[in-house]
Amino acid sequence: MFAPAFLFAFALAPLASVAASRYALTPLPPNTNPLGINNAGQIVGDHASEGGRRGFVWSGGTLAAIGTFGGPDSSAAAINQHGQATGHASLPGGEARAFRYAGGKLAALAIPASTDSLGAAINDAGLVAGQYQTGTPAYRAFLYSGAASTDLGTLGGGFAYAAGINNGGQVVGVAALDQSSPYLAHAFLYANGKMSDLGTLGGSYSAAAGINDAGTVVGNAWVQGSEHAFVYAKGKMTDLGTLGGRRSYANAVNLGGQVVGRSDSPGDAGSLAFLYEGAGLIDINTLIDPALGYTVLNATGINDRGQIAAYGCRNGGSECGGLLLQPGPAPEAATWAMLLAGLGVLGWCRLRTGRMT
Repeated sequence: MFAPAFLFAFALAPLASVAASRYALTPLPPNTNPLGINNAGQIVGDHASEGGRRGFVWSGGTLAAIGTFGGPDSSAAAINQHGQATGHASLPGGEARAFRYAGGKLAALAIPASTDSLGAAINDAGLVAGQYQTGTPAYRAFLYSGAASTDLGTLGGGFAYAAGINNGGQVVGVAALDQSSPYLAHAFLYANGKMSDLGTLGGSYSAAAGINDAGTVVGNAWVQGSEHAFVYAKGKMTDLGTLGGRRSYANAVNLGGQVVGRSDSPGDAGSLAFLYEGAGLIDINTLIDPALGYTVLNATGINDRGQIAAYGCRNGGSECGGLLLQPGPAPEAATWAMLLAGLGVLGWCRLRTGRMT
């Protein structure tokens, strides 16, 4: 009499593994720090090297170092759909220079009146957004197109940082409103030659980190003594909350509106990578196979195919580095398949039980 219930539980047992295996995981080499991903699944970032850190492009399992301008360090922050990357690389004296990397060649961007400059984002047309240091000293946001650099201004204060750009040439970041200390600064959107204030979640600070081609902006903002990830769309900034800790930070958004970032864990005991799809933050660790042994700490990029660039550790934190998370079959379809199989087993058992009575 207990056979149907037993088999029903047995048939539905794989459902948990279906939910936990939404993403396949591919590790990058150890000690890599991923910062961006394009639709081809190419990942850029930096990794530990002798004497400093070096930028890289990882593609199809192969890591190519970007190099420097004679100094010890470099870092690649973003990559477009043509495989062009941007970031910064050091000179022999240690000064940083924003670059565009294409076809295996590293080229410094000619930013006027700059002691240091950093590329932060690049679109498919090769436009680069970033920041440069003026003689004040203060950092200002720039947009580099062709061989010309444009200062994006501020929201009234002395500094601005650019963090993201879309294929429409819209740039987002953070800019000061005044000269107070600590600075009053808000997330901005720069479009058609004008910088607009995106506001806050009620606090005095917000910063934008990324923008998609639909104009959806993500970032973080102060909320009651803490910081929360936000999505800004259609003139409204929405608080995404956290995974139970005090703080969360949104890093990137794709064309489908999927958002990735990191959040403090409950009790602020550590960091957990999250995915947002419109209904609360999801701990990415619940979407991968736990048997792999990884804890995904931060998700730094997501492309339009849903592939995620992330950073994680295993073996008690002794083995850390970049990760590529590849979406598998839709969980709903797999779940329904399992459910139907379970119901089929139940029906067969009931039929067999009926024949025995």
